[in-house]
Amino acid sequence: MKIFSSDRIPAADLFLLAVLLCQPCGPAFAAQETLPASADAKKAQKIHITAQRLISDSANNSAEFIGQVKANQGDTQILADSLKVYFKGGSGNQAAPASQSLEKLVATGNVQIKFDNRLAVARQAVYITAHRVLTLIGPEATITSGENTISGEKITFYRDDGRFTVEGGSNGRVKAIILPEDSGLE
Repeated sequence: MKIFSSDRIPAADLFLLAVLLCQPCGPAFAAQETLPASADAKKAQKIHITAQRLISDSANNSAEFIGQVKANQGDTQILADSLKVYFKGGSGNQAAPASQSLEKLVATGNVQIKFDNRLAVARQAVYITAHRVLTLIGPEATITSGENTISGEKITFYRDDGRFTVEGGSNGRVKAIILPEDSGLE
């Protein structure tokens, strides 16, 4: 495992990280439901990540950004205390293959994710890129869209079809605030 401060990254490791992070990875951070003119244009968007520290673990195909993390891809933004990125690919002892891409993202601590005109807030968020599933974990995990809000201890959001499940946990209940377009329950 290698530990880097943000101002001292060896050139070879910086190049490896750039290759890993800039590979086409699909909608890694949760692409817009209404895609731009071309889905390929979204896939090609670069991911920009800033943090106070980076820990690269090539043996386990992962990298962890720590301290005031800010990650952007297109209109999607992740803010967190830490962001661990897991990559698909072969053995970590080899140079990164060109086909290597993101497999999973785990954001921890004061997580805020802005995507699709929504704001997700949680203690931890896990995004599985192949399935396009975002799971928010922690007391009062919340997704807000306009004036509508859902919250619980665990929210699983299936991006492909817009479904979600909300679990209240052992000490809580699911909460929802819905502003209907029509008269609602009246």
